[in-house]
Amino acid sequence: MRKTLRGKFTLLAMAATLSPVTTSAQSAAEFYAGRTVTILVGSGPGGITDTSARIMGRYLEQYIPGTPTVIVQNMPGGGSVTMSNHINRSAPRDGLVLGYPLPGILTAQLMEPNRAKYDAREFTWIGSLFKATNVLSVLEPTTVRSIEDARDTEIIIGASGRGSPLYQFPAMTKALLGLPMRIITGYEGGSDITLAMDRGEVDGQGPALDYWEISRPHWLVEGNLVHLVYIGPTDAERAPGVPHLRELVSTPRHHQLVDFLEIGANLGWPLFAPPEIPTDRAAALQQAFAELTQDAEFAAAVAATMRAQLNPTVGDDLTAFVLEALQTPPEIVEEAKTILGLN
Repeated sequence: MRKTLRGKFTLLAMAATLSPVTTSAQSAAEFYAGRTVTILVGSGPGGITDTSARIMGRYLEQYIPGTPTVIVQNMPGGGSVTMSNHINRSAPRDGLVLGYPLPGILTAQLMEPNRAKYDAREFTWIGSLFKATNVLSVLEPTTVRSIEDARDTEIIIGASGRGSPLYQFPAMTKALLGLPMRIITGYEGGSDITLAMDRGEVDGQGPALDYWEISRPHWLVEGNLVHLVYIGPTDAERAPGVPHLRELVSTPRHHQLVDFLEIGANLGWPLFAPPEIPTDRAAALQQAFAELTQDAEFAAAVAATMRAQLNPTVGDDLTAFVLEALQTPPEIVEEAKTILGLN
């Protein structure tokens, strides 16, 4: 799967099946003029998801025809499943309400269909600004300085619910590497876990690398954080010498499980609309997003605020990725569910 997900997508023809099928009597510019577009963020305030959504919203409105006002509202819960369910079932299908989730909504659909009441094949995929490099990080004064140390010394990792990447990445790492790791769940998100690290309740967590730039940049400057292992794109500048989880496992089955875990990392933070929004509005939103990714001022704002570089996936390419990811073999999904305690 790793090769197919990271290579050229061969499902662009299939992507047409996800395209909106309705049309509008108004042009997109006429429809959006004087209106408000709401981006629902599937996490609480703070952190990468909320921060990047608010930066994006400020710049995106100038590229949508009719220059509507763009506002951002938080709808946390269930690793963004609550928000995604709302977009699917309750949001108007007119292009005025968009979703901006955590990276785990595809794996949630595969592993927890009774909870994830949506089919991501039917969403209108607009674009993703970033891919995620997730790192399992611990805070001094722990004596663990590498993943090899973690094989012999128990570390306590904070996590949110089992449907969230904040749980799934540490849990899969623990299982595949046989680590004596203890995972404490129940935190609302990365910000709450960081406070728990401040208080000494837990040693670390497994967020996106960019999260630390936003939440605790002084920990990075002062060298207080130790990155043990990562998944997602390589970031040699910010995580030099840190091993990829795939490098630490040896069997083909374990490689497939790591690839499955990386679906969220390669999806990143996508912007999407409900199914069946008018075709011209879908095209306008995708074009607006594509133009946004070329905006040097926007890129500079992201770099200044989040110390992150854009790594976008736009329109049909994002749709094709979703289709490919949702074709994960059922036996891999079932084994992942067993490891993560979701059976």
